[in-house]
Amino acid sequence: MRRVTILLTIFLLLSMSLVNIGVESFPVKRSFLEKELDSSTLLPRLNLDSVVCNFQKKIRSFYMNKADDGGGFWGFSFSPEDIELEDDAFHRADASNSSHFTEWWYFDAVFDNGYSAQAGVRIMSLLDQDIVIFSRLDIYKDNRLVSHNHCMHFLEDFYASTSVPWVLINQREVIRGYIDRDTGDWAYDISFDVGGTSADLHFVGCTKGYKGATPGGKWAVILPRADVTGKLFVEGEEINVRGVGYHDHNWEVTAEAALNFGWYWGKINTNTYTVVWADILTTWYWGQPLLVISENNGGYQNIEQDDIQFTVGDLRLTNWMIVPHSFDIVVQTENVSLNVHMQSLDVHYDPIMGSIMNYWRYHMKCTGFITVGSQTELIDDVVIAEFLRFRPY
Repeated sequence: MRRVTILLTIFLLLSMSLVNIGVESFPVKRSFLEKELDSSTLLPRLNLDSVVCNFQKKIRSFYMNKADDGGGFWGFSFSPEDIELEDDAFHRADASNSSHFTEWWYFDAVFDNGYSAQAGVRIMSLLDQDIVIFSRLDIYKDNRLVSHNHCMHFLEDFYASTSVPWVLINQREVIRGYIDRDTGDWAYDISFDVGGTSADLHFVGCTKGYKGATPGGKWAVILPRADVTGKLFVEGEEINVRGVGYHDHNWEVTAEAALNFGWYWGKINTNTYTVVWADILTTWYWGQPLLVISENNGGYQNIEQDDIQFTVGDLRLTNWMIVPHSFDIVVQTENVSLNVHMQSLDVHYDPIMGSIMNYWRYHMKCTGFITVGSQTELIDDVVIAEFLRFRPY
C-alpha cells in the first residue's frame, strides 16, 4: 500500500508539473545568471570526465551481475517490432492494468532556414479517467529557443481516435496520420496554434517505423525520419519551412518510470541512414543503451545492448546541476560500424515542479561516420536530443 501511495504521488507530481491553467506563452530571454553559468562555469573537463568515466565502469560492472539474473530494470533488452497505423492511435488507460497512466504524441523537425520546432499532445489518466490534456509548441531559431507555449484543455474539448492517429482539440484537427493511397508512404498533418504561435506541418515518412517496450513504458517510433514542409507563424511573421522531422508515441508510461534516474535520447541522420538511440539510466552512473538503424525506403536493424558504447562528456554546471554537453556513441558489429560525437550547440532547460524533475532539450552538432555492410557515410548533422532527470541522485 505504501508503494502504491508513493507511485501515485509521483504520478500526480508528473501531471501537475507539466501543465498550467490556460495558456502559457512567453518570449525567451536568458538571464544574466544563466549566461554566466553556461559560459564561465565549465568544470575541469579532464579531471571530472575521467572520474565519472572510471566510476561508471565500476558501477556498470556491479549492475551487470543483476542484469544477468534478468527481470525488472536490470534485464531490459529492446526488441523492436513492425508497427501498424493503429499503434499510433489513442491507447487510453485501463484501470485493470494500472491506476495511473501517461501517453503522448511527440513531433520535432529541423528546417533548412535555421528554424526548428517541437510539438506534442500529452494525456494523463488516473483510475481509468483522463484527467489532463496538454498541448505544447516550442520554436527555435539558430538552435536558440524563441517561443515556448503550452496549454491545458478541458476534457470535453478533446477527442482522440482509438483506431487511427487522429486528435482534435476544440473541434480542430491537431494530428492526423494516414497512409497515402498513391505512394504507400506514412503521412501526418499536424496543426498547433498555442499562445499566438502556430505550426502547420506535413510529414512524409522516409523510413519504416517500429515499436517496443522499455523500462519507461511502450514506445513506437512511428517516423524515424520524415520529409517535412509547411509554415510557422512566430511573432507576427509567417515563415515557410522545409526540413527533416521525427515522430514517436509513448503509452503505458506509469509512475514506475520515475524509479529510474532518467534517460538520454536522440537521433542521427546521414544521406541514407537514420539512427535513433537512447540510454535509460537506472542510476546516474549506469545506463542501458538501445540503438536502431533505419535505411531510407528500407527496413531497420536493432543493435544489441552489449555492442553499444555510450559515453557522456563536457560536463558543466548548468542550472546548478552537473549536465553533460556532449555524447559519444561507438558501435562495432560484424555488419555495422558507428562512431559519432555529438556536441551541444544550445540547451533549453525546462524545470518541472520547481526542479523536482528536470528536462534539457539539446540542439547538437553530430560528426563522425557510419558503415553498414560495405557502404560508409559521413555524419554531419544538427539534431534535437534530450536529457530527462527524474531525481537528484
